[in-house]
Amino acid sequence: MAKYLVPASLLLSQSMAAATLFDSYVSLSFELIGFPTFAGTKSQPNAFSHNLMQNLADLQGSGIVTRIGGNSGDRAIYDATLTTSTASSCPNADPGAWQCIGKTFFESYGAFPAGTRYSHQFNLGAYNSSGWNTLQTTVPLACKALAGQLEFWEVGNEPDLFTGSRRPSSYSASQYADEWLNTTQHFESYLRAACPELSGSVKYIAPSLSSPGARLHIADIFPDEGNATEKITQVSVHNYMNGATVPGVTLQNTLMSHTAVVNSINNHVNYAKTSTIDADYIIGEHNSLYGGGASGLSDVFGAALWAMEFSLYAASTGVIKRIHFHQSVGSPYAAWVPSGTLATNAPYYGKLAASTFLAHSNTIEVKTIALNKDADKDSGYGAYINGDLRRVAVLNLRQYNAGSGTRGSQTYTVKVAPNSSWKSQRLTAAGATDKTGVTYNGFSYDADSNGLAKRVSGKESDKVIKADGSGNLTFSVQNSEAIVLLKV
Repeated sequence: MAKYLVPASLLLSQSMAAATLFDSYVSLSFELIGFPTFAGTKSQPNAFSHNLMQNLADLQGSGIVTRIGGNSGDRAIYDATLTTSTASSCPNADPGAWQCIGKTFFESYGAFPAGTRYSHQFNLGAYNSSGWNTLQTTVPLACKALAGQLEFWEVGNEPDLFTGSRRPSSYSASQYADEWLNTTQHFESYLRAACPELSGSVKYIAPSLSSPGARLHIADIFPDEGNATEKITQVSVHNYMNGATVPGVTLQNTLMSHTAVVNSINNHVNYAKTSTIDADYIIGEHNSLYGGGASGLSDVFGAALWAMEFSLYAASTGVIKRIHFHQSVGSPYAAWVPSGTLATNAPYYGKLAASTFLAHSNTIEVKTIALNKDADKDSGYGAYINGDLRRVAVLNLRQYNAGSGTRGSQTYTVKVAPNSSWKSQRLTAAGATDKTGVTYNGFSYDADSNGLAKRVSGKESDKVIKADGSGNLTFSVQNSEAIVLLKV
């Protein structure tokens, strides 16, 4: 059958040429100190987390790439006497340590589903005797635990924020580069001694800056390519839409806004052009609002729509090869609550929808689709395989709150192959500010089913929509709702 291409008039111009994305495009990052709570251990995995991770992997067709690090990664000091995985009181560690980890911490690697690939971040913030001791003693533990499931290594997190805190206000890019190079040289010597089979193919993500606008810049940190950076295989920069306590942050204008997402992501696209490192670009840590997110913004259904929108637009650039949603125990932006009263939070469902659309992401090309509606609140995407339009996603980002009157909707028409059939899957809830009752394709993934799919009565699932003879595929999407259409 001949391939049917969407006319160019229906597609927004792409700022940069499309390029192959990494697999498992929608991946995760876990705050190091909370990782054992999310994961459990290899011998006793957290079943709830295991199921939720497996759902995402099944939809994408590959294991989730799981980055373990963050702010606590630069605070963690190793304490050999510790009987728990982590602790906030570290009497036998550096007196200045905020947090510490023990030997059992590394038993959590391998607790997530088979096929999960991990990265581990080492402490660069403690550039002192306890930091060096932590590096030397944890490299053997980490490399042995990660054998067969290692994606890459990371040294330090958001070094630009060391300035005036962990380092003097005069801390410079060249000083950071010297510290990074010195630490990685020590790391590799310890790795050769402990796990020689891993030492021949060392891969780093770096420099893990807090944002494209960070005080330290890649071009200043590594001004010349060469031996110093040849092992950096992924350039990682972080992203948050804004701060949890910043005045003026709203659900509609900060998260449920195509314009805000485009502006945020295009900062990365432009920043990637300035990199002096011959490596692919990823967003190695990101979420809605920094500071753990904000209740009523980061943990509601509107944030699920944002998670889907952010993922799809990032993929459409062709520049950002993978993104990692950051997770922290007890934070509003967390996708789920892994201990105590278990719960699947609204943002998780946005990741399900994004994972469906971006399945086998290393085989697809994503383009934005012009819907001829409100450019800020109507967002459309197409996923192509060898030039053939195979998936369509449309988000109606107009905020509707349950109980606030009649819920409006928008009708959209997208050009597809004439008479083709499409299976529709909706991301929906009662309203944008709802924290519960969220479904994707008529299923919930809540604690009552231990994170497994559970059919919800009365919710639409896999409804088939057919295009007319002219290739017009017409459908409606409620305000504060999204739809994924899969070619049958």
